[in-house]
Amino acid sequence: MKTTLTTLGVTLAVILITFTGCKKDFDPLPSPYQQASATSNLNVPAGFDWRTTRTVTLNVSLDLPAYFNQYSRVTIYNADPFNGGNAIFSGSVGNSFPMVAKLSIPTALSQLWLQLSAASGFSQVVAVNVSDNINYVFTVPDDGLLKGGDAVTEPDCGTGCDVEHFGSGSLNINDGLTHCITSGNSYTGSVNISNGTLQICGTFSGTISMGDNQDDCILLVTDGGIANISSMNMGKNATMTVFQTASSAISSITMNQNAQLTNWGTLTIQGNFTPNDLVQNFGIMTVNGQYNMNGSTGELINTGSLTINSHWNVIEHVTNNGSIEVFGDMNCNNSIFLNACKLIVHGVFHLNNCEFTNETGYIKVYEETKIQGGQSFMLLKNQSMIYTKDLTMNADMEGQGTMNEVMVTDEIRFNGPNVITGPIETAQTDGVLVSGGPSNFTGGATFVSFANIANTIPTSACNPQGVTPPTPCPDTDGDGVTDCDDDYPDDPTRAYNSYTTGTAVYEDLWPAMGDYDMNDLVNYYKFNVVTNAQNKVVDIVAKFYIRAIGASFQNGFGFQLDNVLPSQITSVSGYDLTPGSISLNANGTESDQTKAVVIAWDNAENVINRVGGAFYNTLAGSSVGISDTVTILIHFNTLLSTTVVGTPPFNPFLIKDGDRAVEVHLPDYIPTSLADDSYFGTLDDDTNPSANHYYKTASGLPWAINIPDDFDYPIEYVDIMLAYNHFAEWAQSGGVSYPDWYMDLPGYRNDSNIY
Repeated sequence: MKTTLTTLGVTLAVILITFTGCKKDFDPLPSPYQQASATSNLNVPAGFDWRTTRTVTLNVSLDLPAYFNQYSRVTIYNADPFNGGNAIFSGSVGNSFPMVAKLSIPTALSQLWLQLSAASGFSQVVAVNVSDNINYVFTVPDDGLLKGGDAVTEPDCGTGCDVEHFGSGSLNINDGLTHCITSGNSYTGSVNISNGTLQICGTFSGTISMGDNQDDCILLVTDGGIANISSMNMGKNATMTVFQTASSAISSITMNQNAQLTNWGTLTIQGNFTPNDLVQNFGIMTVNGQYNMNGSTGELINTGSLTINSHWNVIEHVTNNGSIEVFGDMNCNNSIFLNACKLIVHGVFHLNNCEFTNETGYIKVYEETKIQGGQSFMLLKNQSMIYTKDLTMNADMEGQGTMNEVMVTDEIRFNGPNVITGPIETAQTDGVLVSGGPSNFTGGATFVSFANIANTIPTSACNPQGVTPPTPCPDTDGDGVTDCDDDYPDDPTRAYNSYTTGTAVYEDLWPAMGDYDMNDLVNYYKFNVVTNAQNKVVDIVAKFYIRAIGASFQNGFGFQLDNVLPSQITSVSGYDLTPGSISLNANGTESDQTKAVVIAWDNAENVINRVGGAFYNTLAGSSVGISDTVTILIHFNTLLSTTVVGTPPFNPFLIKDGDRAVEVHLPDYIPTSLADDSYFGTLDDDTNPSANHYYKTASGLPWAINIPDDFDYPIEYVDIMLAYNHFAEWAQSGGVSYPDWYMDLPGYRNDSNIY
């Protein structure tokens, strides 16, 4: 810091500041003269920082299968990228390489959108709520196993039991009450339920008969219960539910119409299974025999894992949101089948008068897929996939939505004019059809060999295989980021651009208060922080455009990187400096600074092009001047993360009227080493460095505000409160109310007071 001025020097400085200031009193004043009384009377909470932005730390990691050794790209948007959102940051992420970054975002922003562009071609967009620390893991989409079957309230035997049982015997439940085999107890024998509930929380072994047209014949296996049932007969309206922590093994079961079986836990049926009505599986279910759906009311809803160790005959209606694996043949007959997850058939997969929809689903057939005639059809939607040994087409296959895939390892036969149509890529190992030709592929459908696959389908919980083109997007520069995601595909030292825009506005009478029209310097900025594949900062490109100068001071402008040393920078270029005005190090940073300081210009008059008058673009109805664009390019020799370098606009400051020792910073931002601290605490300034309290008045008012937008500033002499209707509410609430006060929204502005 410079030495303290003498008493006489301070007195002279005060006189000059008070009577010359930014010389607004030399110009004719409008009537009435709208001075700063409004803002100066604000009741601002102690400690309010006047920030319209907040800094958040983002930690994004990846838990996806690795296809190649490339990084994946994560792009952060300030709104839905499919609905006008703008990218504000980009970086690399890998399975063992998280992306950690600091972002400066508008305080009013409540959500960020994260887009993953994986090296495999997989893309995913998620919205996350804003907090100081945002942690997100990209993983397999949770639309596969256990979709919709998250949890259910599980009853226990500690409450609600009317009668408790243990030991052995023959039990008849016909009183409408709840009978319990409680935890730690066991019961062996036979049970007949004709009116009431049996709740098994302990261990049961024996036979169970339910039904006889009663509406409340209920069997519950719950609360850690185990039911080993040698024979079960479920009559009309009987229901059985196995809950999450429970299990049941049934050797022989008969289910009549209107009987329903629901499993949330573990259920094993040892023999054949021929239900006549609804079966719901949200847990782990195994059928060791043949599964024969029967009757016009047969229905299966599967959200968990279902294993069938023999053949499966489907009739009527199936919805699969989980995993089904059939170790025999599967026959879909006269049915409506929706596969929204995983279906594996080890035998032959027959479609006979079956309306089959594969909705983002995966089908693997170890033998032959036969789409028979009649009413059969196969519909593939939105990156669905079929992987089969053979494919026989006696009916049509249609694709919808995003590109789907059919992969055939052996033979494809078209037995007639049937077609594969729509967005479906069909691939055969060698690109050979046993029968059929180009006319069998219509409406955008393609036929290729495995070597020429162009489609990409990511792996997921539903699709463990996926589709990856043999030749992925190249990585020309070898930095680990594919050309598809690399902003610098030919430069191994650079990978991503991250842009930040906004406006820094200043009052330049510090340490005396100004008129709070906040237009003595209106400086629009656009920063590009260039990072490499490891998310380290390589360059900073800063562009500045002076939109207004409501003063006649010859003010300079610069910014400080608070956590960067001058020696960590290779070079700075692009500044506009009068020779001898600013002392520079050899690398272009300002000399005699403990932190890296960049001066963009020493005199704004050398940057703007006035068209007359003492004011530049602040008087209503006056001629409009234009500014040069000052572009600063900073190269780093020590590659630092964004968490160290900080967030744009970093620490920007005004240099007052050519006096390098007089700096005006954003509130509570630290001055540079060259700032003269003798001005602190003089006139209206209440700076207290020991309390980290800088550049605010005793009532908490600032001399500068940073706004994350292209700010429309007040006209000359008009207090900012008279231009923006919610500025006072924002300030007096400590930033809680109307954090978007500067936006052009209904009722927010008084346009007659805005330039």
